[in-house]
Amino acid sequence: MNRPSGFQKPTTLAIEVARHLREAIIKRAVAPGERLNEAKLTREFNLSRSPLREAFRILEAEGLVMLEPHRGAYVRTLSEHDLREIFDVRLMFETHALRHGSLTTETLVPLRQAVTEASSALKAANFEQWHQAGVRFHDRLVALALNGHLQRLYDELKISLRRYQISLIGIPDQPELSQSAHETILSALEHGDLERGVHLVAEHITSLKEALLKAMARDIAG
Repeated sequence: MNRPSGFQKPTTLAIEVARHLREAIIKRAVAPGERLNEAKLTREFNLSRSPLREAFRILEAEGLVMLEPHRGAYVRTLSEHDLREIFDVRLMFETHALRHGSLTTETLVPLRQAVTEASSALKAANFEQWHQAGVRFHDRLVALALNGHLQRLYDELKISLRRYQISLIGIPDQPELSQSAHETILSALEHGDLERGVHLVAEHITSLKEALLKAMARDIAG
């Protein structure tokens, strides 16, 4: 199949620059609303403006950056509206995956591994490791559906979701609350209680959304 006229595939360099900037945005090394200074970044990365602008377009398509004519690129601000939409879609994905997933002793093993690893990390106060194990738990919930289209859409959502997820680490008692929720969800699934599992997942995701909304309100207040 011939490419459309004018179509240009992003270069490997642009993709790598986008990856670096994506992580900086997600981890708030670059603040929401901050301008991405082209001149500074070309010096930092030792590259021309062309791959940097390609990287900006990649991040714009992912919803992480806004491109404004004659003003340049800015990191999209975090908003209550976006948070609500992202978590509502996440809830639909995860509960759908459970209802249509393959729940067997074998398919639940990765969930048990994630919960066990998260528990060990939490006891060791290794919150980054705990966070990664918690993300794997939710990833495995979606993977239960064995639905490639759902997985692709979820992977796209995760880019925006991570900006909010990483904030959960800093909310008092939230790691412990999330860990308890994951253990309760898994227990229900291991006992074959699908409806309770679905209910607990919905309750957990709603609770995370509300915790983040409260944290955002506190940040705005000051």
